[in-house]
Amino acid sequence: MQEELADKGLTIIAVAIDSDLAAVQEWAAHAPGLTIVIDRDFTVAERYGIINVPATVWIDEDGRIVRPADTAMGDDRFRAFAHVDSSVHHGQLRAWVNDGVLDLDQAAVADLMERPSPELQQARLHRRIAVELHDRGDVDGAREHLAAAADLAPHDWVIRRGSMPMNDVDPFGEKFFDFVGEWMEAGSPGYRLATGREHPGAPQPE
Repeated sequence: MQEELADKGLTIIAVAIDSDLAAVQEWAAHAPGLTIVIDRDFTVAERYGIINVPATVWIDEDGRIVRPADTAMGDDRFRAFAHVDSSVHHGQLRAWVNDGVLDLDQAAVADLMERPSPELQQARLHRRIAVELHDRGDVDGAREHLAAAADLAPHDWVIRRGSMPMNDVDPFGEKFFDFVGEWMEAGSPGYRLATGREHPGAPQPE
C-alpha cells in the first residue's frame, strides 16, 4: 500500500507495541521501506485509543484524525482466526487517498474516539511503571504492576498480550490463546469497526 499510494502523499508508519527490540528488528527486516517505531511505553496506543491489535488510525495532512483506531489487517494470513477481510480496509484507504472519500464526518470521528475509563487509565499507569521497573532490572516489581494492570483491564489486548514478553510468556503460546478464549467469552470487546458496529465476522464463543 505504501508503494502503491506514496505518490499520492500517503505515508504509513508502523508502530510496534512491544518491549522486545530484537523481535521487532526481526519482523522489520521483512518490511523494507516502511518507517517503523517502537512504542514500549504505550504512548501511541494511549493517545490514539488502541486497545486491540492490529489497528490503524488515519491522520490527514492537517494532523486531524479522520478515522479512529479500527481493527484492520495488512493481509489475509490471519483471516481464519480474525475473520477480517483485509481488502475492505484497503479499498477504503484507496478511496480516501485517491478520491478524498471518507465514510465518517468529524462529528462521527469524535463520537467514536475512545474515552478511557478510570480503571483503564490506572491500568495504563501500572503498565508504564512496569516498563520502567523492568528496565531497571526489578523484574518482580514489574510483574506486580503488570498483574495489577491486567486485573484492571482484563480484555485490553495491548495490555494483556503486550505484557506477555515481560512475564516470559510466549505471545503466541498457550497463555495467549487462554486470553483469547476469555476475551471471546466476554463478547470480543474492542473488536469493532470505526462505524461503531460490531464486526460481522468477529470471533464468537462456541
